Amino acid sequence: MVRTTPEATDFQRLLREMVDGGVDVAAVEVSSHALALGRVAATRFRVAAFTNLSQDHLDFHGDMAAYEAAKAALFSQCERAVIWVDDPAGRRIAASLRIPTTTVGTGDGVGLAVRGVALGFAGSEFHLDDGRTNLAVRIPLAGSFNVANAAVAAGCARALDIPDGAITTGIAAVSGVPGRFELVPNRLGLTVAVDYAHTPDGISAVIAAAAAIQAGRGRVIAVVGAGGDRDRAKRPLMGAAACGADIAVLTTDNPRRERPEDVLAEVVAGAHGPGEVIVEIDRRSAIRRALRVARPGDAVLVLGKGHEQTQDFGVRVIPFDDRLVVAEEAARL
Repeated sequence: MVRTTPEATDFQRLLREMVDGGVDVAAVEVSSHALALGRVAATRFRVAAFTNLSQDHLDFHGDMAAYEAAKAALFSQCERAVIWVDDPAGRRIAASLRIPTTTVGTGDGVGLAVRGVALGFAGSEFHLDDGRTNLAVRIPLAGSFNVANAAVAAGCARALDIPDGAITTGIAAVSGVPGRFELVPNRLGLTVAVDYAHTPDGISAVIAAAAAIQAGRGRVIAVVGAGGDRDRAKRPLMGAAACGADIAVLTTDNPRRERPEDVLAEVVAGAHGPGEVIVEIDRRSAIRRALRVARPGDAVLVLGKGHEQTQDFGVRVIPFDDRLVVAEEAARL
């Protein structure tokens, strides 16, 4: 099984191999599961970062308080912290720490302020201001959430005494993560992006990012579904988040062992908003429907599966890559 953070023995073996190979820096994504299950126990981190907390993994943690506590546990194992404090959980965590902490955000009174954000589908530009220096940054990734991620990464790099020039050069050279706001070329005059967003907050953030870029130039159409055998409480919230788009096309994701109709019904139950709602249980048909209703200049977001290349129906797993399906269906129109 592929894990965000390897099991403890695998993790330590990988670190040992890195040291033996002459590597002296490792950047690690530490999941809340890993923290709760002790996968990084006895590991000290020079710097640890927090970006956001949104409803997810409650089938494991039980409630949001336990989920937040699991994430906050990382900071008992680090020397310095970099925290995105536009997120309420970030503010709580930052206030609780007794180690050197850099707060990052768009508000006043933060250690590293994000200013002058200009968003675009091809990338974003912004400034980082610590009260002494003002650093111009460009990231070739779309969305305000990527601005936040880049700002926190810059804060971590500064905590490691990496020069500002190297920071801006590195961020400008970053390549997109597969399935994260990944643009799919097409001949329809549409901006089509595939993204892994699969939580209410994640869906809202991607839709809001697209809407901010569109800014009257076209509509935002979102294809959204929820996974089976996972936190049921978030399903209607995902439906509600999808309604932040001008048109929400609700469909399946990975039903797993649940009936697709049942999972979709719980998503639809929360789908109340000013925009149009289309329900299409077959995911390929839903993507086709979204492309058909779109007009040149619109943005179509296909959310939930991102980089995944299969669709899980429990007793069977079929090949399914949102990016390929978008390309195939767009070519037929």
